[in-house]
This record gives sequence, structure tokens and C-alpha cells, in this order.
Amino acid sequence: MAHRCVTHHSDVEEEFRSTLDAYKEDLIRQGLPEEEARRKARIDLGQPVAQNETYRDAIGLRPFDELGGDFRYGLRALRRNPSFAAVAVLSLALGIGATTAMFSLIYAVLLHPYPYAGADRIMNPVIIDEQHPDEPLWFPLSKEQFDDLRLAVPVDSPLGFNSSHMEITGGALPEDISGIYLTENAGIFFSVHPLLGRNIEQSDAENGGHSVVVLNYRFWQRHFSGDPHILGRTLEINYTPYTIIGVMPRSFAFNDSMGVGDVYLPGSLMRDLANVPYMAYIPWIKFRPHVTLAAANAALEPIDGTWISSVWSVIRTLKTITSCRSLTSINRGRTLSDEMTRCTA
Repeated sequence: MAHRCVTHHSDVEEEFRSTLDAYKEDLIRQGLPEEEARRKARIDLGQPVAQNETYRDAIGLRPFDELGGDFRYGLRALRRNPSFAAVAVLSLALGIGATTAMFSLIYAVLLHPYPYAGADRIMNPVIIDEQHPDEPLWFPLSKEQFDDLRLAVPVDSPLGFNSSHMEITGGALPEDISGIYLTENAGIFFSVHPLLGRNIEQSDAENGGHSVVVLNYRFWQRHFSGDPHILGRTLEINYTPYTIIGVMPRSFAFNDSMGVGDVYLPGSLMRDLANVPYMAYIPWIKFRPHVTLAAANAALEPIDGTWISSVWSVIRTLKTITSCRSLTSINRGRTLSDEMTRCTA
């Protein structure tokens, strides 16, 4: 940019001097002495420096010259007073950092809290003992109980999940990771398009469950350095090979409340775990559009099954179960006890 500016400056000055000389020659041919002709030409046409400024102003370069001059003046002032320069730079860095952090918080909590489709209809059911309302309890459902929940009238789609501590094996040293088993309708429930590949889907439950895995974005970046050709490769978890079928986008961070998983696996594979006596799911519920919280509570109350009495025996009314607590009311970055609040119908 500096070279181009110098070139333009030289071209303009050369062109002006050529015009000045030609005008002077015309005056000489008209009978004026050479010195008088030179003086008159400069009076009539002006100085080269002034004409160069006029040209640069006409083509819009003057603001850049002034900005460059201000920048150079600022650098000289900072060089003369290094202590002031350090304070100014530190203040600027703190201001930018604080502004970025505040925007990130506002964006995450208020503007775009969850990337899931229909997030305002997703409910996070927990049990609240009225004697200890600040200590909500997650509760698991068996496969049969989860199927009963699926048939409830106000329920559009339930999601079941179960978190588990896992190890990546097959390398020099094992690596501890967090895994989450998801019911095979997870792709439909979240409706979040993967960055690469596909979601867990219903076909992954066939024949006892397919050994496939979907990666969290941060885990993919950390463990595979963001390799875009990761699909189809094998990841050994707990000495079992899993085929990588997808990578979720950066915004997908399930489960924000209990800990974000590094990998996501089909829930049907839980039946092969020795430390799980039966397949148990912690539920999330997506209600049908326009279903009110009061109507949902009323519809869920008469559901038959032994799980109702076993789960609700610690509470006195259906209103104490937060089938009416919206997922979007969760505050990120807080503990489970901190972020859950009692919800009434």
C-alpha cells in the first residue's frame, strides 16, 4: 500500500511538472522572458505539492493520509511514555475481554440458549420433595416405563439418556471420557444437523444395537485435531470398537445440565453393560405444540403403571413434579441443584 501511494505521488508530480513546462514554453513563445514565464506558470498552475494534495483529495485518499498520520503520531506518543502505553493497552485488553465475555453470556442464556428445535417445548422432569424444594431429583425410567411415557397424549417425543464414564483404549495410555447413551430417536428429538455424517437414528437399534458413535465437537477437535475425514474410522471405547458416524456442531453441547458428553452412543447398547442391571433412561419430554403446562400435568397424572407409584411416592401432588419445567429456563454454568427451580402448573 505504501509503495502504491509513493508511485501515485510520483506520477502525479511528474505529470504536473510536464504540464508546467509545456505552459512555460508557450509563454516563452509568446515573447515572455524565461524567468518571467517560469514565475507566471507557477502562479497560474500552482506548486506541485499543492496540486498533488488536490489530486489525492479528489480521488478520496486524503482520509487515509490523515489516518496514517494520526496513527504514526499515536505510536510516537506511546513510545515517549511507555508506562502510559502499558496502562492504555491493558485497559483496552480488559475492556475487550469483558465485553466479549458479557456478550457470550447474554447470547448463551438469552439470545440462543439451546440449538434444539422446539426448545421451548422441551421439558426436563425432576422430582421435588416439598420439604426440600431446593434439592430436585432426577429419576430413571425402565424401557417399559419409557414406552408408557411415549404414549401419553401431550407428549410429542420423549428422549431418554444415561451418562457413563468411559475410557478410550487401544492406544499407549487410556483416556477418560464422558459418554452418553441416547435413545435412537435422538436425531429427530433434537433436529440438529451434524457437522459431519449423521445422527443416531432408529436403525441403530436393530439387532441389539449397532456399535456406532457420534462425536462431540470439542472432543473431535481435541482428540482428532478436527480431522474432516474421520467418518468411518474406528474408535475403541472400553475395549470395544465403535464406528464413527458423525460429528455434532460446536453449538451442540448435550447435556448442559449434568455434564457435556464427549461421545454419544445408541441406548440399545446399554444392555451389554455388566454394571447396569436393566436399561434405565433419564427422560426429557417434548410436548406437542400449544400444550399448556397445566394440561400436561393433568394428562400425565392418570398414566397407569408401577413406575408412577414408585417415582411419585415421595411427593403429595402432581404439581411437585416438574414435567412443567422448561428446558430453556436452565442457567448454564451452574450446578444441578443451583440451576433447577421448582415449577408449578
